[in-house]
Amino acid sequence: MDDLERYVRDRDAREPGFAELARAAERRQAFAQDLAKRRRERGISQTQVAAAMRTSPAIVSRLESGSDLRLSTLEKYLAALGYELKLTAAARTKHRAARRSRSTQAKRQ
Repeated sequence: MDDLERYVRDRDAREPGFAELARAAERRQAFAQDLAKRRRERGISQTQVAAAMRTSPAIVSRLESGSDLRLSTLEKYLAALGYELKLTAAARTKHRAARRSRSTQAKRQ
């Protein structure tokens, strides 16, 4: 187990739900890396994408770094690469609110 995994485990023990937030951040990062890879495979520069989006290259760079972003920005980015954004929602097996209510009940006892 590396230092990051240990940190996430320890913090999740103190703050239930932290590990899921960390996993979500990892998924965003992987998604952003995939977007950048697709852009490079198409031979398009960040500057060209920014021009198509009518924004700055810094915004494109931030998007490709995995930082939080607006869906409208992602939609414009994908359109610049020739893609269409389609969203789906899937239920989680463990609902976060249920976990919170259990931890709140435990603190009250």
